[in-house]
Amino acid sequence: MADTDELTALLLDEITNDDIYDQAMLIQNSLIDISVTVAGLVEEVQEKEESVRIEGYVEEIIPLYSAIDFKAHFRMSRTTFEELCMQVSPLMNQERTVTVDKKLLATLWILANPESYRSVADRFGMSKGSLHLIVISTCHSISELMEEYICFPSTRREMEAIADGFRQRSGMPGVVGAIDGTHVSVPAPRSVHRAAFINRKGQSSMVVQLICDSTLRLLDVYTGWPGSVHDARVYRNSPVSHKIDDLPDEFHLLGDSAYPISKGMLVPFRDNGHLDTVQKKFNACHTSTRVDVERAIGLLKCKFRRLKHLEMHLEQEIPVVIGSCCVLHNFILKYETVDVDDIDDIDTLQAQEAPTDRGRDRMAGEDKRMSIALSL
Repeated sequence: MADTDELTALLLDEITNDDIYDQAMLIQNSLIDISVTVAGLVEEVQEKEESVRIEGYVEEIIPLYSAIDFKAHFRMSRTTFEELCMQVSPLMNQERTVTVDKKLLATLWILANPESYRSVADRFGMSKGSLHLIVISTCHSISELMEEYICFPSTRREMEAIADGFRQRSGMPGVVGAIDGTHVSVPAPRSVHRAAFINRKGQSSMVVQLICDSTLRLLDVYTGWPGSVHDARVYRNSPVSHKIDDLPDEFHLLGDSAYPISKGMLVPFRDNGHLDTVQKKFNACHTSTRVDVERAIGLLKCKFRRLKHLEMHLEQEIPVVIGSCCVLHNFILKYETVDVDDIDDIDTLQAQEAPTDRGRDRMAGEDKRMSIALSL
C-alpha cells in the first residue's frame, strides 16, 4: 500500500512539472467559462419566455374602449377599422392562431405609437418575433391597395376637379398637385452604401416624395432613395415625372426651389432682393397653395408616429412600411374628416436649389409662370 502511494505521489509530481498539466487546467477553466455563459443564456431565454403578456386584450379590453380612446390608439374610428378589415382581409394569410382583426390592430398600434416591439408584443399576447413578422406581412397586404387609394389624375375631368379645389382655396389656377420631399429617419445600413443615407443634417434617413391635392389626399408616393440624394434627382427618377411632362398646357404641379422649373412644374421666383410686385404676389400665392403638401406630411407623420424614426434594419422592407402608412392616410381621409389638431409641424431641410438648366423646358416654364403671375 505504501509503495502504491509513493508511486502515485511520484506521478503527480512528474505531471506537475510538465506542460500537459497547464494545458489541462486551461481546458478545464475554458469549459467552466463556457458552462457559465450557457447557463446565463438559458436563464435569459427563460426570463423572456416568462414575460408577462396581457391575455384577452383584443377580445376583452379593446371592446371596452370609448370611441375617443379607440381612435386615439388606432388613428381611426371603429367603423373605419371595420371597413379596413373587410378590404384587407382577402389579401392576408388566414391563420387559426391569430385573427385578421388582431393582426391589423397590432400593426396599427406599432405604426401609430413609438412604443417598443417587446411592449406591444406583450400587450397583444404574442412573442416579439411573431409581432415583427405580422407587421411586415400586414404592411405588404395594405400596400396592395396602393393603386386603388393613391393615384395621380389621368383624365381631364379629374385634373379639373383637383385644380378647382386649389383655385377656390388660394386663387392659383391649373394646379393638379403640390409636391415636396420629406425624410424618414432610419438606421444607417451596414453596407458600402452607409454614407449615402446621411442627409445634410448628419442623420441617416430615407427620402419620401409626396404629391397631394387641396384636401391633403396623396396623389403619388415615391420612396426608397437614401437621404443624401437631392430632391431634384429623386423627382427625375420617379415614374410620375413622365406624367408631369405630358400634362396638358394649362395644368401643372407646384414645387419649391429644389425642383427644376418646367411647364409642368412651377417653382417660386428666386428672391434676390429685387423682386417686383407681380413676382412677390405670385410667390405669396404659390406658398399659400403649396403649403397643403406640408400639411399632408404633418398629418401623415402625426397619425403614424413610427415614421418619425423607423427603427428597421431590413432595408428592402422600409419602403413597404412607408407605403402602407400612406395608403392608410388616404383610407382614413376617404371615410373621415381632417382634424387640424392631428397636423404636426414638420422639421424640414431647407430646399437646395435645383441645378440651373437653360433648356427649352425651363424657358417654357418661366414664360408660363410669368403669364400666371400677371393674371393674379
